Amino acid sequence: LAGLVGAGRTEVARTIFGADARESGDIYIAGQQVDIRSPQDAIRHGIGFLPEDRKAQGLILSLAVRENVTIGNLDQISRFGFVDRSEERERVQEYVSRLDIRTPSLDQRVINLSGGNQQKVVISKWLMLQPRILIMDEPTRGIDVGAKAEIYGLMDQLAQNGVGIIMISSELPELLA
Repeated sequence: LAGLVGAGRTEVARTIFGADARESGDIYIAGQQVDIRSPQDAIRHGIGFLPEDRKAQGLILSLAVRENVTIGNLDQISRFGFVDRSEERERVQEYVSRLDIRTPSLDQRVINLSGGNQQKVVISKWLMLQPRILIMDEPTRGIDVGAKAEIYGLMDQLAQNGVGIIMISSELPELLA
């Protein structure tokens, strides 16, 4: 989705994700109409959403990398209501390695990571849910050139593996690439 700031790009994405109420229109996934009224509905249908403002909406800055990656996926690493810490560490380490998140420890608070590594933590949280569709709102805003290249490579890899990517950007060269 392209457009200038204020053109409604984020609002469209938030509506698809169920974070904002839909006033009209229909949403189809793989040719089937779906009813999405909340983010929980969207997640159930395999939709993930990386918000434009990762610090305010995508991360809990005071928590560790480990906790930020698993916070939306506790059912995958819990037994009888208790988090299996070894399973949690194993799963998070898999994403830290896969996305090359540069952190001294899984217990490092995300506030202390660079912008690019913070963004990769947000992406990891959604990848752990194995989405069919990933909405990425300004995925490279505020990160360095190297991290941008890594995120573009990841987006390409996800698309090749069948994940639908909806990318929102105000940068024309980024959209054209």
